[in-house]
Amino acid sequence: MQFFKKLKIFSKTILYLLVFFYSNELFSTELVDIRFGTNEGKKRIVIDLSNDVGFNSSVSEKKIKINFEKKVLSKYKFKKNNFLDNFVFSKELNQINLKFKKKISSQNIYSIKKNNNKFSRIVIDFKEKLREKKIIIIDPGHGGRDSGAVGIGKLLEKQVTLKIAKLLHAKFRKLEDYEVILTRSNDRYLKLRERTRIAKKNNADIFISLHADYNKSKRTRGVSLYTLSERASDKEAEELARRENKSDLLDGVDLSTESSEVTNILIDLAKRETLNQSSYLANFLIKELKKNMRLLQRTHRFAGFAVLKSLDIPSVLIEMGYLSNPEDSKLLLTKGYQNKIADNILNAVRNYFYWTEQNKG
Repeated sequence: MQFFKKLKIFSKTILYLLVFFYSNELFSTELVDIRFGTNEGKKRIVIDLSNDVGFNSSVSEKKIKINFEKKVLSKYKFKKNNFLDNFVFSKELNQINLKFKKKISSQNIYSIKKNNNKFSRIVIDFKEKLREKKIIIIDPGHGGRDSGAVGIGKLLEKQVTLKIAKLLHAKFRKLEDYEVILTRSNDRYLKLRERTRIAKKNNADIFISLHADYNKSKRTRGVSLYTLSERASDKEAEELARRENKSDLLDGVDLSTESSEVTNILIDLAKRETLNQSSYLANFLIKELKKNMRLLQRTHRFAGFAVLKSLDIPSVLIEMGYLSNPEDSKLLLTKGYQNKIADNILNAVRNYFYWTEQNKG
């Protein structure tokens, strides 16, 4: 008799537990669907739930986490859409993770109770951040007591580089996606390392240094481009880099010894990707410049210019022509030719950034 009593109590307990767990599952909240849309200029995500449930949320630049206060079940399968890179529901954490395609701002996360509606809703209103501007540093070579090359009719390199740099600045200002910063906007002297510090300080995306060369042979003319290399591509490139780098001596401090030591260390630590990007940028520049300008036969050259040693910023030095050549020096003074150079550089930079966006990750 006692045995049957115990069996009866045990059976009731089992039945109670089964009913409890079944009803708990039956009446728990279920994530039914996620919908996407826009409302008054904002993007909107609506999460449909079978019942009202409390939650808290946390937001970062491209992620939103929603933690539920009561158990939630989900059979929702993520579908590709224009807003999210991914959607993950964690049963263990009772949490939703939304990863956005772009950085978001002006988030407003709120709930709409079920009442007479079919579903309870969590609504996420947000804006996608506008594309961040690309920071371009344009470096007019030389300046102040450092005149650079002195050409025919005493044409000074520092004047030519500043004129075209200002023209480039004005052209880029008309475009929304770019911010151009000049290392100098007047006739002042800047140490070479100060120029690269300006690029670092402004978190530059690229660095372009403008120069105009001089050659003993007055017949030599044309545009050439240089990117950083441990070894110069030829004796002329090596001599040019040595001449440019020595401009720091004008400040009364001989940095030549330090430069050779630091150069070796920096090149050992140089990121291959940055050097590759510098070459890609140079190739885009060459592609534009060759359309309507005379280029040197070996247009892309390599040398150890101090201004190219920002190892995390793709950097190119452009020699826009030879002040020692009558034709080049004459062209570099004309507005038409200056505009041509500036337009070619602008188009190349835009094409380079478009290409990098298309080839990300």
